[in-house]
Amino acid sequence: MLPDGFKTTPRSTAAWVVYECAESGQSLATLLPQYLPLLAEQQRPLVQEIAYGSLRWFFRLNALLQQMLDRPLKGRKKIIHYVLLTGLYQLLYLEKADYAVVKETVNTCADVQQNWAKGLVNAVLRRILREQETLLSHLDASWETQYAYPEWLIRRIKQSWQKTVWQEASVTVQEILQAGNQRPPMTLRVAHNEDISAYKQCLQEQHIGFYQSEIYSHTLVLDNPRAVEQLPGFKQGRVSVQDGAAQLAAVLLDVQPGQRVLDACAAPGGKTLHIMDTQPELLSLLALDVSEQRLARVAESRQRLNMDAQKLQLVPADASHKDWWDGQYFERILLDAPCSATGVIRRHPDIKVLRRDSDIPALVKLQAEILNNLWAMLKPGGRLLYATCSIIREENDRQIERFLEHNRQTLNDAREISISGNWGHAMPVGRQILPGEQYMDGFYYALLEKQEK
Repeated sequence: MLPDGFKTTPRSTAAWVVYECAESGQSLATLLPQYLPLLAEQQRPLVQEIAYGSLRWFFRLNALLQQMLDRPLKGRKKIIHYVLLTGLYQLLYLEKADYAVVKETVNTCADVQQNWAKGLVNAVLRRILREQETLLSHLDASWETQYAYPEWLIRRIKQSWQKTVWQEASVTVQEILQAGNQRPPMTLRVAHNEDISAYKQCLQEQHIGFYQSEIYSHTLVLDNPRAVEQLPGFKQGRVSVQDGAAQLAAVLLDVQPGQRVLDACAAPGGKTLHIMDTQPELLSLLALDVSEQRLARVAESRQRLNMDAQKLQLVPADASHKDWWDGQYFERILLDAPCSATGVIRRHPDIKVLRRDSDIPALVKLQAEILNNLWAMLKPGGRLLYATCSIIREENDRQIERFLEHNRQTLNDAREISISGNWGHAMPVGRQILPGEQYMDGFYYALLEKQEK
């Protein structure tokens, strides 16, 4: 619930959601399901737009706001900082009349029980309108405020992708940062047993524009996002929403009939069900995830897609431990490793605010622990696909290089299978997609085979 006395309006709710994210470290994925139901259905898109946009440009808007305030707002008054910040987002990034944004933002002060701030909010917003060009030009002096990224993350991306490290001239750090600020497309995965031509015809008949992916025949990118209820056959399981980069996992894993498959860190299950879709003759698929609540979403999607429940086992457990394993080896393992999620910032802009530099070493350590643990469960001759939605190389090709080097010195039973394709960038090990390339999110894949002795 909103704090006592708050009036439930789209703008007061958006300001509170951004406040909670920035001050309490809660994600939009956690916050929005709590607060959107408090509003009428037609009001919810505005809350989402303001919350996502304000966090996408948080480091730019916050720096601008700090220029305007003589001293920081504290205690109960701090909500006004976020009323102003969300008002700035609407003023600078939404196609709304300036006077209407100023008026609604001033009115929001009363909605959050801070009537005293009306004059302050009015003065700040009007000054920004008068001096906008000069104020914004000052923000372009640093990448942190120009591109709205925290300093540590810019440094990490530079370490991974600046030309002194990575010699591919077509990639620049600035382009990577810009891509992370774009609105993500809505991408569909048409069920494997569907006639793709027939489904495209359905979209055309309903005047839903789309692009055909160059990567995968059953991938379609919509011109404009829309509610899933408007997609032909969604309830009947004819189509799912899944980014094009994530769809590559099932293709690269190449599951064969009769094989036993493990999908580690499986929730919310898009890749799990895509594997079953592409190979319905697999023997069994164990979907593992540390969150029982998130695993429930896999079950819901399985039911919608009408997948064979007997072949899918959902296990809430930690992939870095062995206490859940029955001792039977897997022929295929997908390790969608926990990561910084820096490749999906355009889809989850709150990552910029929530992540910390100190998270990276801890994630790298956890990835290595899970990888080593699962390798022992892979049958000789089997394959493990390592995947992240990160663009930080410590989590990706450098992680796999370390694993292969350690394996050479110990078990000596791992070899890389080179991944080729008309997508991404060939890395020293594996293949990397950067955000926005061919409409896809940032993803990394490496394919390993366990050699028989």
